[in-house]
Amino acid sequence: MSVRRERISEHLAEMDVDVTLVDATGTSAFPATYAAITGDYDVIVGTVRMGLYVGYPLSIALRKPFVGDVTDPLSQIRDLPRALFSMLERYEWFVLRRSDKSVFVYESSYQEAIDRGVSDPVRLPNAVDYDRFAEPAEWAVNESRTILEEHGIDPDSRIAIYTGSMVERYHLGEIGEASERLPDWEFVFIGKDRGADINSIVSNRSNAHFLGSFDYDLVPGFLAHADLGLCLIDAEQPLKLKEYTAAGISTLVIPAMKQWYDYDNLIFTEPKPETIASEIDKIGGNSPAAHRAMINENELESWHDISRSYLKLFESVLK
Repeated sequence: MSVRRERISEHLAEMDVDVTLVDATGTSAFPATYAAITGDYDVIVGTVRMGLYVGYPLSIALRKPFVGDVTDPLSQIRDLPRALFSMLERYEWFVLRRSDKSVFVYESSYQEAIDRGVSDPVRLPNAVDYDRFAEPAEWAVNESRTILEEHGIDPDSRIAIYTGSMVERYHLGEIGEASERLPDWEFVFIGKDRGADINSIVSNRSNAHFLGSFDYDLVPGFLAHADLGLCLIDAEQPLKLKEYTAAGISTLVIPAMKQWYDYDNLIFTEPKPETIASEIDKIGGNSPAAHRAMINENELESWHDISRSYLKLFESVLK
């Protein structure tokens, strides 16, 4: 399950809303369908991709309001065979134009929805629980420190960290090559491998470490020990960017992010090993406190506010 869905569900539960999260990918579509049919639900929310594809027919069959939730743009599947992509593109916009409400995370997707005639689309961006990262729980800091030490990493050394799904197009291979040029830094990867082959990236590199995935509550603890966040992603709304920013650490991003963000903590670099290493090396011998960038909490959307907007949206489709 995505961090976005988990955080929204968590906050909706605090608002006395019962939410069931189900995976609809692959064979999981069958138990997801069974849950929808047998459960007493007021609204079905379908998150792209499979949640949208499966959820809309279910909403028709069960006569339940349907909310289409577009967390990732169509461009992320554009590398599919042209005929398949064209079919999925037509179906997605067919569903979104007929949904009771459609939600878009990306501004670009939201604008495209308007252009394609989606009625009254709603934009609800990604967010972050600011306090959770700005002032991490002591237990999380201590436990993450122990985990780092168990993997042979000095928590007080210079640490560049990547958290989240590990996808090939996120330039993790280039980061691995850059680590060889920076022996005084430790490169820590935390999350699930989604095709990047992270084990081969860290293999035979003494200062590159894949720790695996951990409970989300531990992530702020790991970031408390980091000096630099790695986010070389060509995406408009990477969650990790907001989490790194709330944690107050400088973050390495690609130049394309300039069109979306102007946070003070961003360091722009081309995603090439030599330029990555050069930009990190510029941080030099600064202590973590010296290059931590503080940002006002009001500059970041909160999951509480986003969840409240979802609640209002659900109430509107049930009228």
